[in-house]
Amino acid sequence: MSMIFTLDEYAMLPKPTLRLTIPSLHDALPLDCRVYHPHSLSPLPSAPPWNKHAAVVAHPYAPLGGCYDDPVVDIVAGTLLKLGFLVATFNFRYGTP
Repeated sequence: MSMIFTLDEYAMLPKPTLRLTIPSLHDALPLDCRVYHPHSLSPLPSAPPWNKHAAVVAHPYAPLGGCYDDPVVDIVAGTLLKLGFLVATFNFRYGTP
């Protein structure tokens, strides 16, 4: 099975299945999280079985402007989702110098 994709085949992220916040262990400020379920976790009887793959996709360095809406996160996470992974992204807030 080839894992090479053309630009037209990259999957963009849909609306998240779940949105939540978790407290930072460093300073207890909330971190925004998004979870995306693959099609295999849908309640439809025709859904394929889930292969039990999951990934956390982190965005580029926050102090330089990275966030979970970054196009790189969108392409990487969307492609993993298309491949059947359960995907989570976190929005790490801007750090201090």
